[in-house]
Amino acid sequence: MNTQHDSNAMPVSAADAKACEGCPLQTDRRRFLRDMAMAVAGTLAVISLSPNAAFADAAFADGVRVMSPLGAAGALRRYEVPRVDGVTIDGDNDVILARWQQRVYAFSLLCPHRGTKLVWHADESRVFCPKHRARFRPDGAHDSGRQTRSLDRYDVRLEGTAVVVDLGALHQEDLDPAGWRAAVVAVA
Repeated sequence: MNTQHDSNAMPVSAADAKACEGCPLQTDRRRFLRDMAMAVAGTLAVISLSPNAAFADAAFADGVRVMSPLGAAGALRRYEVPRVDGVTIDGDNDVILARWQQRVYAFSLLCPHRGTKLVWHADESRVFCPKHRARFRPDGAHDSGRQTRSLDRYDVRLEGTAVVVDLGALHQEDLDPAGWRAAVVAVA
């Protein structure tokens, strides 16, 4: 007898399903994609970057939820302070964490022009919008391409060896220039 888990699943016999229970090769989709992304990023780093490279390829991270003082889960995410200049992308929370010139910034992963997901171009040391070809420096400032505002910055603070990003406090350079300039932490 064949059973199906959803309309897109391949038919699996009851005997096959029972044989796979507890199999060490069985994994969930999210873990598989994360592991593959890390493998690709690591391979690219090994084959294309020298130890003297100014920026590392993008790494993928899972934001860790930080508890608010009231004990409820807040819109805060905690990341280890990057050790070298480069970019970390947290696709689950749409966050770009960038370390550049002894400063750490956190940006929305969505382009301020039309909301397209941004990508990191390590060879240019720039964040890039594939839809309208705008480029942004690692501090979020608009660099070239279609005229748009700079990347939207989240509030950040240091807590020990971690950077805490407040996803509830997003600053647009054109509407809140003081907040946008202040959304940065200095690191050694």
